Amino acid sequence: MPKPQFGPEDYVNPDAPEDERRLRPDHPRVRDRSYDYARSSQQLDLWKAALVCTVMEPWDAYPDLDEIPDDAVPGPSLTLFVKERKRGPGYVADFLYQGPDLPVAVHGILANHGSGLGVVELELWRLSWGYWDEYGDFVGPAERVQDEEDLLSPVPITSDVLRRIPLGQIIARSQAELADQSWREEGVTVLGRPAAADFEISPASREALENANALSKTPQRGRPALDDALLHRVAHAYLREAVSGPGLTRRLAEEFDRPEPTIKDWIKAARDRGYLSPAIPGRRAAGPGPLLRHPDTGTHTPST
Repeated sequence: MPKPQFGPEDYVNPDAPEDERRLRPDHPRVRDRSYDYARSSQQLDLWKAALVCTVMEPWDAYPDLDEIPDDAVPGPSLTLFVKERKRGPGYVADFLYQGPDLPVAVHGILANHGSGLGVVELELWRLSWGYWDEYGDFVGPAERVQDEEDLLSPVPITSDVLRRIPLGQIIARSQAELADQSWREEGVTVLGRPAAADFEISPASREALENANALSKTPQRGRPALDDALLHRVAHAYLREAVSGPGLTRRLAEEFDRPEPTIKDWIKAARDRGYLSPAIPGRRAAGPGPLLRHPDTGTHTPST
């Protein structure tokens, strides 16, 4: 099959040098991204609208860089990405882990669904890949490939490789870092700007940091008493959403940014505390409790 000929209308930047032109994203000839030989684009996207923290550096074992021996082997690295756009209730952060003994990079998502910080999604990224396109051209990091045999025979992902992924260490180190609230006094460092303690953090960044701080805390034994003001809000939200039918707990979990088991506990506490009526057999939803007041007037909310 001959290579197609493209004109100015095919490119986003037709006036750029030939090797820098990019086809329009909606162009029918755009390459299938599932063939990408590396996850560099996905890794770059982690930096977008995110607060980034390096938890483990490859040379942490050699704090004095002048004394790193010639035969030193870099250690593992762990970077956290607190995305401003949360990935649903309980989301805390993304992480990227790389170890010298792993043939892949490990990307995961940390969340807290009511039982402490945990990994809820895990991806293994091949560090380099390659393929031949339909025109017979090789697409990939050619300088790393000695011959076709090396390209087609990468190190396989075995059960031994999976056992070497230190999830416990990743969670523990991430939890300690995410619970740190020193940013409140020290501010944050913005790429391209000098570090400044009085740097004004954007509302989205502040919310993301506060959310990460709260959800990364170690679970306490026993649960502290719930604030009456919170239960008052939960009760009103419950009554508002009850008329919309199934999915009430899920909708409240999204509104309050808490896992569904926590929302169910809050609803039960609101009933026990008198903000919602007790559950009635044969009735799907509760009504206002005797202590529930109108949020604006302060008067009692009538039962229906």
